[in-house]
Amino acid sequence: MIGMIIVGRLIGKIDTRWIIMSGLTVSSIGLFQMSGFNLDIDFNTAMWARTMQAAGLAFLFVPVNTMAFGSVSREKLGYATGLMNLFRNIGGSAGIAMVTTILARRQQFHQGVLTSHLTPLDSAYNETLQGIANTIAAQGASMADAIQQAQGVLYGMVQRSASMLAVNDVFWILGVMFIALVPFAFFLKKSEPPKGHVMME
Repeated sequence: MIGMIIVGRLIGKIDTRWIIMSGLTVSSIGLFQMSGFNLDIDFNTAMWARTMQAAGLAFLFVPVNTMAFGSVSREKLGYATGLMNLFRNIGGSAGIAMVTTILARRQQFHQGVLTSHLTPLDSAYNETLQGIANTIAAQGASMADAIQQAQGVLYGMVQRSASMLAVNDVFWILGVMFIALVPFAFFLKKSEPPKGHVMME
């Protein structure tokens, strides 16, 4: 909300294209920070990265609407708002579908890479498996059952790690897409503030 107020005051004083470029850049920085997350991330790290990404978005919504409606006459503003909402919904649905697809495919990729190390020929795997099995056996299970349960525990660890790596890939791809859009802002023309009330939703 504060970001929206700040942007609202900047429009008309600063070229809207520079505001949009700043928003894209700040959001991309936040996304790149989020692409470095791991399973042991603390709250502050997640909060500041998300704050950075959200702050950049605040510098996008108002300027984009201003440029979209800046040259629209008052009597056609309702139609323009309807079209804007339509394109926003279509773009949002396409974006969700794209991210879901990338997330699923990257998770499968990382899981395949990680499971390739779950072999008796890997010393780290053997040591970890034996350590988990000993812990389970100490609680009363037979060694055969303990080893089987330990394998399940290791596979669960692989799935969690693969999911985290896939999420990191999605954040990185989105960061690249945001930063790649920055030069296109130069192709936008300067626009005057909209002639009338602009609906944000």
